[in-house]
Parts: sequence; structure tokens; C-alpha cells
Amino acid sequence: MIAPNHEQKIEDFIAELAGFAQIAESTLSRIENDMDSNKGLFSIFEERMIAIRGTALQLSLPHIARIAGIGEEIAAKGAVAPARSQIRKCVGSLWDALTTVKYLLEHYSEQTGEEQEILMHRLEATLKAMGGARSAVSADEIEALLRSRN
Repeated sequence: MIAPNHEQKIEDFIAELAGFAQIAESTLSRIENDMDSNKGLFSIFEERMIAIRGTALQLSLPHIARIAGIGEEIAAKGAVAPARSQIRKCVGSLWDALTTVKYLLEHYSEQTGEEQEILMHRLEATLKAMGGARSAVSADEIEALLRSRN
């Protein structure tokens, strides 16, 4: 059973996601309308995915955070994609990611594992085809860098 306070936070997150989703959907539509000129707009989608991932982690919703994290990476790749076909693939994957995140939040108490795994496989395949995720720096590495500066 989910604690009432935690459930309220999830409900608040769902309400907040509506605003994020409108911006993300508008952004993807603008990219679709002119892929070459508007691919820089992927950064807006990336920012939305970062916010969704962070909130999902705070609310102990790791499956949603994982999808948002891959969406973030695909958006970053889309912004620098050299070919229209790659941009189109990124846009399609990001529509899937956004739709799935919205669905999972609205149905957070239901079992949706099989659908999530199918989507994760497709998103990871897209990311791999685009060259893989950007390299990440761990919290320990950041701490070590900060100590070495002093």
C-alpha cells in the first residue's frame, strides 16, 4: 500500500506532468514540421525529461525515471543528428517515451511491466543506433574532482 502523503505527491506530479507534456508535445510537433531547422528544439524536450526523471527518482518511481533518462539521451542525440532519418527516428522514439511516461504515471498502481520492457528495448535500440548514451560522471568522481581542486 502506498502511503497517503506519497500518493498525494504522485498525484501532484501527474498534474505537473500535464504542463511538461504539453510543452514536450508542442516541441516534437515543431520538430516534425521542419526537422532540419528545428532539431535544436530537442534541447527543450531534453530539459523536460531531466525534470521528469528527477521528480520520478524523488518519488521512488525508478521505472519512470529510467524511461525519462533514455528519453533525455535520445533528445540529446537528436539535436546533433546529421540525417533526417535519424531525426525522424528520435522524434518517433520520444513520442513513445512521452506517451508511456504519461500512461505509467496515470496508472502507477497497476502492473505494466511487459509494456515497459518492450518500450525500454525499443528506446535502448534507438539510443544504441545513435551512438549510445553520453558518458556520465558518478557522484564519487565529482567529489574526487572537487577535492583535487582544493
